[in-house]
Parts: sequence; C-alpha cells; structure tokens
Amino acid sequence: MNKSEAINQIQQSLKKMDAILGEPVFTEWALIVKLGGKWILSAYCGNRRQTFAENFQEDMRAMRDILDFNETGIGNYGFSHEGHGSGFDAYMCVAENAFVLFNHLNKSTTEIVANPHWLDAQKYFALLLETFMASPLDISEGLAAKADPEKCDESGN
Repeated sequence: MNKSEAINQIQQSLKKMDAILGEPVFTEWALIVKLGGKWILSAYCGNRRQTFAENFQEDMRAMRDILDFNETGIGNYGFSHEGHGSGFDAYMCVAENAFVLFNHLNKSTTEIVANPHWLDAQKYFALLLETFMASPLDISEGLAAKADPEKCDESGN
C-alpha cells in the first residue's frame, strides 16, 4: 500500500469509529517511519503540526511500557492507559519500521474505552490493522514528505 492509500485507510477507519462513538476516538494521528537510521514524521493529522516533532520524545513516554521500536512486526499494536493530553494513546505497526500513533488530546484511553459504544467501534481499528497486515505500507517510496493539511479535518480524520 502506498502512503496515499494508507492515509485514506486510516481516515476512513477513524470516521467509522467516530460515527459509532458519537465523538472523535482520536483527535490526532501520525505516521512515523524509520529511514536511514532516523525516525521521521511522514504524515500527521491533528492540530499540533507545528509542535509535534519537538514534543515527540515527551509524548512517547506514555508508550514506553508497550512499544518497543525494535519489535517492528507488522500487526503489532497496543493501547496505553498512561497517555494524557499529548501522550499517545495507541499505536499500530503498519510496515517494518513504520508506525501509526494515535492520540486524543483531551481524553485518556481509559475515558475513551468507557464509552458504551467502544466495543462496537474498536472493530474498525482491528479491520485497519488487518488491512495493513494484508498490504503493508510500502516504505520504499518517498515517505519523508510532511502531511497534507487538507487531507484531514479538525477531529484528526
């Protein structure tokens, strides 16, 4: 799957989840890719575009117990109940050395999953994961470009 297709898959899945929950599940997401030994932001959708990179290390603290960047098996995923504010809530490995990070800036994972419709909505997260397992992101193409702001709305979709 190329980057454009991946962005579309992510956005469509999040819209379906949002519709079931009646509110945004995540208010931002980021596609990060390891190229040439360095992690780069390949795509970002949310309202912290200007500060995302500078706050990345701090925001990753919520994932420290569940995400090991050395374990980059396609299909690996996890949810952190440590994420608050800009701390990431979930991740998904979409290719070797490529992850999508998900976050809700105003709610923790605990609050998100407390929604009585969460179990119905999470199936679209699982389907998105299965999509990447069947057709991983092709990181051989130019993924270093920044995200296109017009490709997402204020809710992160």
